[in-house]
Amino acid sequence: MKKDLDTLLKQALTPTIEPDKRLKQSILGQVKEDQTMNLKKARSIPAAAVAAAIILGAGSVTAYASWKYLAPEKVTERFHDTKLTDAFLGEDAVLIQEEQTIGRYRVTLIGIVSGEDLSQYQHTSNGTLQTDRTYCVTAIEYADGTPMPDTTDDAYADLSFFVSPFIKGYHPADYNTVTMRGSYSEFTENGILYRLTECDNVEIFADRGLYLGVTDSTFYNPKAYTYDQTTGEISRNEAYDGLNALFQLPIDASKADPAAAANYLNVLEEQEAEPEGSKEAAQTEKQKPEAAKEDAKIQAWLDQLTSENIDNYADLVESTIQVLTPDSEGCVSVEYDVEGRVSGSGRVLVSKYFKDQKPGTMMVSCSYSENILESMVIPTYTLNEDGTVTFAVYVPKEGIVI
Repeated sequence: MKKDLDTLLKQALTPTIEPDKRLKQSILGQVKEDQTMNLKKARSIPAAAVAAAIILGAGSVTAYASWKYLAPEKVTERFHDTKLTDAFLGEDAVLIQEEQTIGRYRVTLIGIVSGEDLSQYQHTSNGTLQTDRTYCVTAIEYADGTPMPDTTDDAYADLSFFVSPFIKGYHPADYNTVTMRGSYSEFTENGILYRLTECDNVEIFADRGLYLGVTDSTFYNPKAYTYDQTTGEISRNEAYDGLNALFQLPIDASKADPAAAANYLNVLEEQEAEPEGSKEAAQTEKQKPEAAKEDAKIQAWLDQLTSENIDNYADLVESTIQVLTPDSEGCVSVEYDVEGRVSGSGRVLVSKYFKDQKPGTMMVSCSYSENILESMVIPTYTLNEDGTVTFAVYVPKEGIVI
């Protein structure tokens, strides 16, 4: 009887006419925006909607999410990325709205889009511009309704989440958002943490099968998932004590590009090799032993730099100096272009990187290619007395030895 009831409900609730995608996105965006604005007045879901969700999602950690979440284009608007907003409103975007509740967390996979030059913010890796990317929007919240801390709160620094696509047939410890040159931005609204994750385009593997994993860890946790060496299937480790959500990405297999996928895998294999030491420690990009030693030397050189001595080792690129005021989320955003070397952009949460709030403290990062001294740029952030942050890029002095 219950099976028949399920069938009748699904038939009754299934539309026979598919509306235009832009119209759907526009309507859903307006609905979700209206609900977001009125959350303080009414946070409950109508009983009929709850009943339908329970029936359609019974027996699984997966169910279709209610419309309380921001649409993906609303999330990208918060990062002032108009190009990516347009991409999420386009025909190639996949609106998913699927949720899983595991332990104390509820995770919702909201949407995903892939393609060439979709964002106005450039992503570089070792001095090379990466333009063919996948962008995914997820929402993370406490299942009991406790609000997630705002990104400006001290408690936010204690949170760790790892959101990553996985590819069927490839071990997720080796192929994840770290090795696929990923990054993320996030903010909290109405007690829900929204994360925008990006990495190299995984749509090219659509014919093989794609997943999205979300764990309460900083990097890939090998205890959270199991990998079947024979079938290539990736699954949740049911014995894992923590968050290990796993979604099937509903990307059309016809969008796969086997030639591009094979080439991409070859490039990764050429650029990355198993590092020395245990595999559990290999949570950053894998490197050849010689490259790892070289990077260690560079890191040691960077670690010695302070706001007082950096001028002894590097030259300031005057055109990159920017005095930035943190936005409503406590973040500062920058864009820079060092002619002949690299251009880039970034967004930094001030309270996370300047926890002691001590003026004069400098945060240093860098990027470089094989010709280290000729390609290296050193972006720096310095906290000022008035709470603003001074951003500036340096380059190593000519003749300096690293």
